[in-house]
Amino acid sequence: MNRKTVTRLAFAAIVAPALAFGAPAAAMADSFFAAGMSEAGPHGASQAGVIAGATSGHGGDHEDGHKDGHEGGKGGSFYIKKWNEAGPHGASEGGVVSAAG
Repeated sequence: MNRKTVTRLAFAAIVAPALAFGAPAAAMADSFFAAGMSEAGPHGASQAGVIAGATSGHGGDHEDGHKDGHEGGKGGSFYIKKWNEAGPHGASEGGVVSAAG
């Protein structure tokens, strides 16, 4: 596999999960963070990504004065980290998922 193909695959491996998990989380979360990186060279390729979000869970008033139905709700947070690497001596992958609510 040439370098351009490996770079494209590594980039897609970060972008697809970020879009799948990131868009809904960003719409619901009070705060959201996503970052990723990929690299390829003559000795192998690697990629890593992090997605995290948190919400306070507090309800709010609408302009007309009624509550939005989330009053007294609990907040929560999540954290996802994933990495892959491959080189001349093998390949590995790993990940961490953590959530609290």
